[in-house]
Amino acid sequence: MSFKVIIAVASTLVAGAAFAQSLGSVGNVNGLVTVTDGVTGGTVTAGSPITNGMRFVTTSGASMTLQLNNGCSVPVPANHAVTVLQSMTCQELISAVQPVGGGPVVAGGGSPLVGGLSVAGLTLATGVVSKQVLNNKSLSGN
Repeated sequence: MSFKVIIAVASTLVAGAAFAQSLGSVGNVNGLVTVTDGVTGGTVTAGSPITNGMRFVTTSGASMTLQLNNGCSVPVPANHAVTVLQSMTCQELISAVQPVGGGPVVAGGGSPLVGGLSVAGLTLATGVVSKQVLNNKSLSGN
């Protein structure tokens, strides 16, 4: 493979990552909210673009709202997390908002923790009510 072909392929890959399809943007942010895309992480500010695979985590006393291009609004309260996948419907994304953290690991009982997440918290959907009409479209509009 020639050097020019390698440069062209590398440029295409970088350009594709830089122009990932935006699914919407972050609405309001109160307090410290972090985001990761599986490669990099940082803090969230209002207006930040939302792309497929991003995971948002709110800290104690923080909250945020995801505003998707299809009109879906997803509130994320304090001590919760959500991973955005473009294949999800609005209702699925709202249901995917889950509590993080939990109490200390208790020897011989209690709620076991897996990677800092309460197992019980992973199995229960958070009852978040959104004042909007929910539809069965995926986040990418399909």
